[in-house]
Amino acid sequence: MNEFREIGLEREFFTLRRGIESPSERIVEPADYEFPRDIFGFLTEITSKPWMHLNTIKMTWDMEKSYWKHRADKFGIELVDIPYIDVPRKTAQYFYDKYGAVNYQDLTQNIYNKHGIDGPEECKSHHLGMFFNGENCRLTSGFHVHFGIRNEFGIIVPFTKDQIKSIVLHMDESFEKEISETERIKGEWAPKQHGFEYRSLPCNVDVYSVLKEAFKILRSI
Repeated sequence: MNEFREIGLEREFFTLRRGIESPSERIVEPADYEFPRDIFGFLTEITSKPWMHLNTIKMTWDMEKSYWKHRADKFGIELVDIPYIDVPRKTAQYFYDKYGAVNYQDLTQNIYNKHGIDGPEECKSHHLGMFFNGENCRLTSGFHVHFGIRNEFGIIVPFTKDQIKSIVLHMDESFEKEISETERIKGEWAPKQHGFEYRSLPCNVDVYSVLKEAFKILRSI
């Protein structure tokens, strides 16, 4: 039976107002400009169409990014792919409360058995993208890779636990430097309707390198 192996991309950007020096004071809400946003309100989220060919995915990704970057420029804001911004606690708490973070279950899992707990004080996964520390908070921005397999009838083929573990482990090893330098948490993934999502990469990782490696790993299992 033929199988079709698909990759999709989801990249987060901080949405920042121009002309202000402090990054924490430049953060604006993507929803105010009708930008596609993460559910927790402080990141613009740009995605590609999932597909089985690298160049097609890269093309749809580039088109989406170009559209939203030009739109941002018209409003005097910019989409910035920096992995984190340290802000006062009250800034993060505003997003946490306004967008109802407490209502969202953390489905993030980790192949190394480290799992996050909902809540501003004990967040140990990238579920929220918020890491509270006393009167400060680190807001993080990531790059998520969607893995999926369909059969010849277009029906989703579920991954086994061993397959997920193998893919996540290989992605961790391939991008160890990028993960370490930006203090991301290794081994993170989350179940999705189409398959699963790898969540350990920082937002500033090279898109082409990720696609090339992801396809190589997915086709090897």
